[in-house]
Amino acid sequence: MKKLGIIFLCLLMYHVGVSQKNADIGLMLGGATYMGDVNQETPFRSVKPAASAFYRYNFHTRLALKGSIQYARLAGDDAMSEFDYQNLRNQQFSTDMLGASAFVEFNFLHFEQTVRYRYATPYIGAGLGFMLMDFKLAANTLENITIPFGLGVKIGLTERLAMGLEYTLHKTFRDDLDKISDWRYNSSGSFPLKQRANPQNDDWFTFFGVFLSYKLKDCVTCPAYL
Repeated sequence: MKKLGIIFLCLLMYHVGVSQKNADIGLMLGGATYMGDVNQETPFRSVKPAASAFYRYNFHTRLALKGSIQYARLAGDDAMSEFDYQNLRNQQFSTDMLGASAFVEFNFLHFEQTVRYRYATPYIGAGLGFMLMDFKLAANTLENITIPFGLGVKIGLTERLAMGLEYTLHKTFRDDLDKISDWRYNSSGSFPLKQRANPQNDDWFTFFGVFLSYKLKDCVTCPAYL
């Protein structure tokens, strides 16, 4: 029974080692922007800080699955717009976004980090995400869902370290990131019952930055030989 236990432990550690051989962890720092009723045209307006931590499993030299946790500050200001009606509306907002996502990456070129070879490749990707606005869960489940997609480039620096750049767009299914609570002015306002925002235009946000990743160790020692 003891020998069977040792064999099982060896097999388990081997499996973990193989998984680690194809996996890396990392951190990305950069910025985030909002696009919606308050910012309709300029992707890099009101850039605010953003960060994410991720775990990436490489199925192949061209295919990987990345799980990440993100934080971003989103903001907008009608005063920065060239449209007169936005200047008159004068909406300002700031929102904290906490999210998580699963993201499939496709490398255009062979990418591998070994003792002899280190590569660089551009990549594209898409996935499914989850978000909390101001750390609160929306009552409508769909409003917590996001669809991220984007592109990037990764560069192998050493056998373990890699760096890269990434830019992603995140589609949401909600129209309140800008905190415009009503799409029409009320009857007693400056513009009674006039349209204040587009209720059919869901908000988006972007996430971009520089990342550094570390390839997990792939050596495994069986306790039977200790």
